Amino acid sequence: MAGTKSGQGLGSLFSKLSGIFSGGGGSAIGLSIGSSSIKLIELQRSGKSWRLESWGVVQLPDDALAHREIVNSIAVVDSLKALTSSLKLKSKNVCTALSGPSMMIKRLQLEVPNPKEIQEQVFWEAENYIPFDHSDLVMDFEMLSRSKDSLTDVMLVAAKRTVVDSFMGVISDSGLQPKVVDADFFALQNVYEANYPSTPGESVALIDIGATGTKMVVLSDGIPVFTKDSAMGGRTLTSEIQRQMGHSLEDAESLKLGGAGGIPQEVLDILRVGSENLATEIKAALNYYSASSVGAPVGPIYLSGGCSLVPGLPQVIEEVTGRPVQYLNPFGAIAADPAQFSEDYLRSISALAVIPVGLALRAGS
Repeated sequence: MAGTKSGQGLGSLFSKLSGIFSGGGGSAIGLSIGSSSIKLIELQRSGKSWRLESWGVVQLPDDALAHREIVNSIAVVDSLKALTSSLKLKSKNVCTALSGPSMMIKRLQLEVPNPKEIQEQVFWEAENYIPFDHSDLVMDFEMLSRSKDSLTDVMLVAAKRTVVDSFMGVISDSGLQPKVVDADFFALQNVYEANYPSTPGESVALIDIGATGTKMVVLSDGIPVFTKDSAMGGRTLTSEIQRQMGHSLEDAESLKLGGAGGIPQEVLDILRVGSENLATEIKAALNYYSASSVGAPVGPIYLSGGCSLVPGLPQVIEEVTGRPVQYLNPFGAIAADPAQFSEDYLRSISALAVIPVGLALRAGS
């Protein structure tokens, strides 16, 4: 991005790798540390093409993260070490991402007569929009556009320094090298732009539904014009199954996932209501975006994330929002050895792999 304001040692936040993946090839690792699991993918670049090299997932203890911040670093480091030991990684350089209440993304429109002063003005204006102690922040921005009358469109990103430190710390302690910290929203954008043609005059909504949150970004002409981070996710549905059926949290999760015997009808009914609540929240966010008039009307919705696989959820979202819904495919433009990664296998991991793929694409850009 254009500029970074940070504490000592954090200058790489939201910045592109410099000189690490030079030339026509290189290995890029995307690492997503979520509330319930760690997901890692390694892509190999050859010219303008990408090839899938490694993929792995490891579950995290329930107490590893809270509100998408690391609270048990030892558990995260141990899990990450176990994951990397099972993979033959060609690189140690990692791009990871933050999300949740510790991060804020804000689009600003400023009048900046002198472009050389944009960084100073953006960081000064940030004090009016970011409800955090600015001494504990890392901030960065990207200039999206600039008109002849000096009106400048800027995307501002801010994160708590303590949270950035904790993510970079567990990565380093696991034997990897944190080189880029990004945002999950931009990882979704990377995957869409790498795999789908742009449609001028139309916006798309990319929605990732994870264990403890739902992230939405609306892209209009290649620009992320709207973002929304909700606390509703897969654990919300699990908790509702637990409450209504009187099971433990572990048993409720097992019922939600089904298995050889399938999902009981009573659980399907609970999931249907939960899906309608999630779809209603998505519709409200889309209505808010439409009312703001910051971009073209939203056309299709693309889903990803583990909770997006809840039976019937895409159909419910389509019914409630009135927009076509499909899954975001992160592997459309990525080659893979069929002997190692069959088409069926890629389809089975596709929803989980979207954000890691987007981070790897960012790392190798």
